Amino acid sequence: MAMAKLMDVKHPTSQTPGADLFAEALKRLPPLHSMGGEGVIAVEILTLITTYLQWCDRKHDAYLYIGLALRLAIALGCNLREVDQRCLPSQSAHRLRLWWTVYMLDRRLSSGLGLAAGADERQLRTELPRNAMGFQSPIALAINVRIARVTDDIMSTLYGNKSITQLELVQKIQQILQELHDTGRSFPKSLTLDFNRPLQLVTRTGASLYLMLFQAIILCTRPILLQRARFRVQSQQQPQSPDPAPSMLLRLCDTCDEAATRSLAILESLRRQQTIPRYGFFDLDATFSAAFVLVMVGFLDKSQTQPPLALDQASKVLQFLSQSGNLAAERRLQDIAQSYSHVWPNHIFNANASHSDAASRDKTQTFATSPNSRQDALLTSSDPPPYMAVASSSRSDHQDEIRLLEPWSNMDVPDAMFDMQGDWNLDLSGEAEGIYSSFHNPTLPLTGVDYIDWLEIEKVFNGP
Repeated sequence: MAMAKLMDVKHPTSQTPGADLFAEALKRLPPLHSMGGEGVIAVEILTLITTYLQWCDRKHDAYLYIGLALRLAIALGCNLREVDQRCLPSQSAHRLRLWWTVYMLDRRLSSGLGLAAGADERQLRTELPRNAMGFQSPIALAINVRIARVTDDIMSTLYGNKSITQLELVQKIQQILQELHDTGRSFPKSLTLDFNRPLQLVTRTGASLYLMLFQAIILCTRPILLQRARFRVQSQQQPQSPDPAPSMLLRLCDTCDEAATRSLAILESLRRQQTIPRYGFFDLDATFSAAFVLVMVGFLDKSQTQPPLALDQASKVLQFLSQSGNLAAERRLQDIAQSYSHVWPNHIFNANASHSDAASRDKTQTFATSPNSRQDALLTSSDPPPYMAVASSSRSDHQDEIRLLEPWSNMDVPDAMFDMQGDWNLDLSGEAEGIYSSFHNPTLPLTGVDYIDWLEIEKVFNGP
């Protein structure tokens, strides 16, 4: 109920939505020393606590609770193979799905904070979930786990790893980008999005998976972009012009730019559909990360005299979240506006955040426009249903979402393509020194944590 309050905010207040319900639930939580006796339901409850805290932007608290959930799941044997769990098939199928959900959340939270994960490869003795009677298809969960594992690999291998050599690092980047490319191509047709035209209807499941995939790509390529920005700032303070960047580094920057642009297209589509909650999911982090990238691209590309359309989408999403009482979104909006002012001083990032805009912020948009039109007509309704009502108002839409979670048999259809930057069979060895210095430069120490890296680049722009 507390999580539902986060998603459906009718009247913003100074208190986090659902906080009283959450506090009441915590009062009823058994003491930690007796959690193991409660069985897997204790793991489920700890995971729900984690999710609520994560949605409230309390990531460190969430990290603590997912660590408890993870260790309890291991202690209860949820990480064992199904045949070793010695219980009914329905129970083992449930325990296996629970384990991978906890594992995925642990990996994502630890990566987002730049902290150690709670489980290592020794705990991965089990297979990914299979189709089981009475359960949703495990394909979305399997893709999610795959992306989470790659993200953890990025954070632990590419960032702050002093023992890795230049050649090892570029080979690792090549391997990771190929893995992400293959993951993108593995999306079932039911969840595949066509980015060659303006996005129309997107599902929550597909949107979340793509956002996490694109964020992993951004993490793998953003240091090259940020180091180029640092060089540009330094060159403005010196008489000589900077050397042009090698084409392979430019290609990695373009890949980062494309991942950010596509992320914001998804988020804007969710906002138009009103299937982006005011709090929750990965949406705020993805918006901030993508907007940060596009501002840096604009700084490097002097031909961009006007901010790109995608940054307007980022502004709309952040305004929508902040006007609903999401204080973390309001802070991120101000942070991006600050970086934006370095690049386009004659433009205002949140220029549309006026009183009239706030009054109409919940108006949804229709998708009846032509495929080539980027402008969607506003619905005339002045008081649309809130998020939860919109999400459940149409039986056909609900059935479409349910169908997407049934077993898919079209994993290898030609339409399920991931077309970013063509062939990803890259050879980066010729640029090993430049790539390595992007990840390991003491004058711009990068951690992969979005907000910390934003602070570092702000120091560069603001000077000593």
